[in-house]
Amino acid sequence: MKTITDTKLIQQWIKENHIYNYFDTKDLIFEAYSYDKGELITSPNKILNTVMFFISGSVKIYGIREDGSLSSINYLDSPFMIGDLEFSNHGLSPFFTESNTETICLSLSVEKYYDELCHDILFLHLLLKSYSSKLIQASTMNTIAPTIEERLLLYFQTNHEIRGIEKATHQLHCSRRQLQRVLKKLCDNNKIEKIGKGSYRLK
Repeated sequence: MKTITDTKLIQQWIKENHIYNYFDTKDLIFEAYSYDKGELITSPNKILNTVMFFISGSVKIYGIREDGSLSSINYLDSPFMIGDLEFSNHGLSPFFTESNTETICLSLSVEKYYDELCHDILFLHLLLKSYSSKLIQASTMNTIAPTIEERLLLYFQTNHEIRGIEKATHQLHCSRRQLQRVLKKLCDNNKIEKIGKGSYRLK
């Protein structure tokens, strides 16, 4: 993690990404950080005392099972927020978040502004929206579309294309081998077509 100290650049990013629109509280002071690819941002054994708005790059979110294997949770492309679950859980993170590319975030100290944020209606609405989005995504993928093929077709209906196998495995909660097997089946059945390396779309 590297600290970005250019205050003019930070204010420019805040303005370009409309960050102040998420808060009623005035005069909030944000810091900015960059993460290298492969760097851990959150983990279950690390307290997160910030809310982070990522304005560039992507991350993968995963858990680790008792046998040491990885359990894919999600893959996020900027813009996105990290710290919503931790805000409501005393800073404890249930998962690992790893930078999948070089990323940049605007960070707000929860420790410094906790009392204000607990009474900030716009911010609390943002948290509710984030929680509901994650709940809907999880319930849709696991309940409405329990098999990988069903989840993949649902994903295509929503996103139209897959660009990158690794990203898709995290979003569909499956292994690379499982996904490639289903992609081949759907291609053979003429339901989707390959448009490039790791890229597919509905026909």
